[in-house]
Amino acid sequence: MKLVIASGLVLVMSQACLADGTPWLSEPGSAQFSFTQVQQSSDEFYKKTDTTNLQAATGLDELVLDTTWLGLNYSLDDDVALDVKTGYARNKNENGLTDTTVGVSWRLVDEFISYNNVPSTVVRAAAIFQGDYATGSPSAIGDGADGLELSVIMGRFISPSVAVSGELGYRSRNSDVADDAFFKIGAYALLNPALSVSINYSLTDALSGINIGEEGFVENGVVNFHKLEEDTELLDIGFSYSATPQLNFGFNAGKVIDGKNTAKSDVVALTLAYSL
Repeated sequence: MKLVIASGLVLVMSQACLADGTPWLSEPGSAQFSFTQVQQSSDEFYKKTDTTNLQAATGLDELVLDTTWLGLNYSLDDDVALDVKTGYARNKNENGLTDTTVGVSWRLVDEFISYNNVPSTVVRAAAIFQGDYATGSPSAIGDGADGLELSVIMGRFISPSVAVSGELGYRSRNSDVADDAFFKIGAYALLNPALSVSINYSLTDALSGINIGEEGFVENGVVNFHKLEEDTELLDIGFSYSATPQLNFGFNAGKVIDGKNTAKSDVVALTLAYSL
């Protein structure tokens, strides 16, 4: 069973563009490092909820953002783990350090020792530290804000080779960036001892904000992209291959399938993860 649990953990880690926590904590004192290269590209965006051609609206052919993420997960003991995620992003017009998140996860329930048939349950709290980049353009790397987020993550192995997980959370940031509620659900299957597949759905719902082109979008010549009510629904599929018990390779392909005031992006990610 430990092999299956470890494989599930590495598989979740390979979703570096989608998630920072996991319901399955590793053994105390163990660490997992991840290196992920992500490309987001779009030639359409949602103006409010209407799909709009990017070139017709802005004169830009395409928005492309390449991001290199570095991640670290470390288990302090049986029920507490730390995670850190930071990166560097670049496009045709801008480059800079991404926002950094530092999180702590507390495990409330371990399904493998629970007698109540309850899924593994983790509460995660994280601090968000704004990166070093310019804001105010459609190609901005981020919203330029610090913040906090809190979530509950649950997961369960339906069989030794099939697992599901979900996360429900709330994110609050400063600098007039709207608070977000977010929800994620995923299913994972171990095809053989080395190969895993996954499908994931995530929803981010801004709880306030302005719309593109409407009142407040431009103030004193400044475009307030960071103040938008930006909703996103992302569907993602992934493959994860364990070359050794410590070394894992991941590939993910995702697409924004619905949204509001956001880019209609295609997302591709390659991940290299190593466990100690």
